[in-house]
Parts: sequence; structure tokens; C-alpha cells
Amino acid sequence: MNSPPPPFLRSRSSRVPAVTGGLAAARAVGAAAVVLASFGVLAGGLAAQGPTVTGMSVDAPNPLSKTNTGALYYHVNEKITVRVTFSDSVNVTGTPRVVLGIGSCTDCYAEYVSVDGPELTVVFEYQLLWGDGDADGISIAANALELNGGTIVAESNGAAASLGFGTHAFTDDASRRVAVGTTGAHQFTQSGITNVSLNGAGSDSTFLAGDTIVVTFTFARHVTFSGRLWSNEIKAAITIGDSVREADYISGHSSATWRFRYIVQAADVDADGLSIVNPSDTDVIRYGSVVPGTSGWVSRNVGRQAIVNSASHKVNGLRPPSVTGAAVTSTPVVGDTYEP
Repeated sequence: MNSPPPPFLRSRSSRVPAVTGGLAAARAVGAAAVVLASFGVLAGGLAAQGPTVTGMSVDAPNPLSKTNTGALYYHVNEKITVRVTFSDSVNVTGTPRVVLGIGSCTDCYAEYVSVDGPELTVVFEYQLLWGDGDADGISIAANALELNGGTIVAESNGAAASLGFGTHAFTDDASRRVAVGTTGAHQFTQSGITNVSLNGAGSDSTFLAGDTIVVTFTFARHVTFSGRLWSNEIKAAITIGDSVREADYISGHSSATWRFRYIVQAADVDADGLSIVNPSDTDVIRYGSVVPGTSGWVSRNVGRQAIVNSASHKVNGLRPPSVTGAAVTSTPVVGDTYEP
């Protein structure tokens, strides 16, 4: 005679009933797994749910930038601001970024700036450079948000956020065109820097104290300066180490090639190599109004022509010049004495 089932199997409580058959047991286990998974229970504990993207927007161009066609455009030096909203408050570390589709640009990234509101919206910015342009309008793909070595996690439980933009992505937004390099009224980019070059450094590719650094800027068109402006007021920025130095104007008025020079000082040191980039507070060529040779405005943003940490142009103003050679320049006669 079979024994009656133990009391816990006869109970009508909320306990899971016992299953003795092989197939039935497998089905019961599978069903239990589905139930547990629906409550977030996985092997090793509860699976934390990460925030998801609930919105993505891009600040519109300045309304004053309308062209004669009535279209809105971003212009060189302006910033494109992207705002990504999550379903839960987030913490951000490092430098996540959003890839922007601007013409043929392959490295246009709106980089992380801040978290706004109740920490739901993450803000990214990209400053337009000379050479950027998109007559059809910018695009942002569904997978455009990249961590870039950083993190975006839920403030509440530290779970990683889902990065996909889904239906918030868009292609060729005609209301957000980039006017750089195009023509038309109020598109103030008729000329810009197309090349930057430096003179050669001395031995070991290093400029020493007293050496002259010459920077040459080439513009797309002839450029002149206007108004009550003396040439000694025009400067070019050279970044040496952590400091921005001012190179003096040499020549270039009414031409497409402008040259500047800087004499290396004893305090100037840059083991990685000097840079020609836009300082954080101004253009690379500054002080006064610099305009193209014909009507219009010229971009003094070095843009994609920037030189960053040029290894062949290091600076060491602390190292004294060394003797690299000696020569006798007189004609000796009998009785002359030479001393080292």
C-alpha cells in the first residue's frame, strides 16, 4: 500500500505543489523560472533594472541665423547641444559622447557637459569647427551614444543605463543645418584657416631660449584688417605647456598667408611639443577685427587645421644653448697664437 503524501504536499497553502513526473517536473521548473525572471530573480540574486532613454533633443540654431531662404543654420564656433533624458536619475563619470552626423565628418562628437534637472537629463555639446558643413541637416543614429570609457548608471542602484535612442534618432534634420563653407546671406563663413605650419626647430627638434618660432596661417581668401588697428595689436596664440603665449604679427595684410613670430623665453617648456589651437577664451588670431579682403567675415577658429603637441617642435627654454661646432675664420700668420 502506498503511503499518503507528507503533510506539506497536502497543504492548500501558497506552497508550490510537488511534481513527481519527469516531463511535468521539467515544465514546472521552466514555469517557475519564467515567474522568477519576471520578478527580476536570477541566479545570484535580483537583477537591477537600468534606466532607459525616454527622450533626445537638440537645441535649435539661433533664430537670427536665418538665410534668405528662411532656413535655420548653425555656424562656425557655435555649439550644438544634445539633451538625453533617462527614465531614472543617473550618475555620469568620464566623458561619454554622442556621435553627430555632420556631412562627411567622422570625428564630430558632442561630449558630456553636465546632468540637468533632477539628474534625468544628460547634456552633451559640440563646437563647430571651420570645415564642418551639412546642407541637408545633422543626423543622430540610434546607437550614437557612446560611453567612451565612462559610465552612465542609475543613481538608485548603480545599474548601467541602456544607451539606445530608438525612435528618438533622426536623419538629415532640415531644421538643423550646418552652414559652414556654404554661401548665402548671414552665413558668416566666407573665409577661414585652411592650413597652419611652423618653422623647423633646432637640434633634437627643440626650440631653446632665444629661438624664434614662426607660425604661418593660410586662409581660403585674401584677408585684411580693418578699422583703427595697428599691426602690433594683432596676435596669434601659441600654447606652450600649460601657458598661452602671444606671437607678434609679421606680415600678411591683404593676402591669404599671415605670419607671426614668438621668441622663446627662459620659462617656456613643453616636452610634448607646442600646440596651435584655439584658447578657451578666444580665437587663435585675436585682438581687433580681421575681415576678408572683400565683404564678409573671416573665421579665426583654427578648426581642423589645429596642431596639437607637435613632437617635432618641442620647447625647452631652461636648457642653455650648446656649442654645435667651431670654425677658424681668420688667416693665421707666423707668430699668431690661438687659444681655445
